[in-house]
Amino acid sequence: MLPLKNRLKKRKEFETVFQEGKSFLGLFFILKIKKGDGFDSRFAFVYPIKNEKRAYKRNKGKRIFREAVREYIPLIKEKIDGIFIIKKEVEGKSYQEVKNDVEKTLKKIKLI
Repeated sequence: MLPLKNRLKKRKEFETVFQEGKSFLGLFFILKIKKGDGFDSRFAFVYPIKNEKRAYKRNKGKRIFREAVREYIPLIKEKIDGIFIIKKEVEGKSYQEVKNDVEKTLKKIKLI
């Protein structure tokens, strides 16, 4: 579970990231980021209903991503706001595969 200080919560924050943020592709997700205004990096996780109809699978996917990202938050060099949009390809993937993809993408965009 992500600490409260590391979560994007308000609708206005989401809209700002979607409108002003840059997009980066991973194997299992799309990451939209923009420079953060606060003291900590904050993230949100979205698993669209069009990608998976069943709520328990969407929730499982988001839990896996939250845990994978939580480990890298202290390593992030600059404060950012980010939204992970989870793709359907994550279904059936292990935690380790997701964690490796998150790490590879964060290194590629030079955040860690």
